[in-house]
Amino acid sequence: MTRNGKLARLPQLIREQINRRLDDGEQGHHVVKWLNTLPEVKTLMEAEFNGQPVNENNLSNWKLGGYLDWQTQQEGLETTRQLRSEAAQLGKAAGRQFTDQLAVCLTARLAVALRQFNAVQDDPAAQLNLLRELCLRLAALRKGDHNLESLKLKRDRFDLELKKLEAKDAARKLEEKKLQPEGTITKEGWEQLEKELKLI
Repeated sequence: MTRNGKLARLPQLIREQINRRLDDGEQGHHVVKWLNTLPEVKTLMEAEFNGQPVNENNLSNWKLGGYLDWQTQQEGLETTRQLRSEAAQLGKAAGRQFTDQLAVCLTARLAVALRQFNAVQDDPAAQLNLLRELCLRLAALRKGDHNLESLKLKRDRFDLELKKLEAKDAARKLEEKKLQPEGTITKEGWEQLEKELKLI
């Protein structure tokens, strides 16, 4: 949402400092006093607000708007950082592929976007667009998860069938050895002998 109050018109660096001061619990009248000493603020107030300085009411309005937006953004960034770090640790521990880690990061991004959903609640069209976008991304992510699970199941079945075949083959060879009279050559022995004779 675009804001147009006194503090919203200030340069981004100053807005960031305001937010950090508020986040650190600095009292409002100290923040206002500090703001009104800055040359950039004085210039803006002269040019766009008839020289009226920033007051505590302006700061209160900012706390209910721009500052809340900033807090939501900071929480989202922190959540993303934590999830990215956890995804990397999980990936190392489980030997997962990089794409698995990216899927976790995408999930974190979706969580952040859901938090921002409340920020557009006064615009139904924007809400609907955001929900539609989130649903599409979530559906794609879940489809990838399901495909991965399906591949794992197929691989497990293949491994099981392979073990069964190997066990049958080993049992057959053992049975052939038992049935073979002492001193005779096995089928594998004949095959090996033929190969060696062809080399001569």
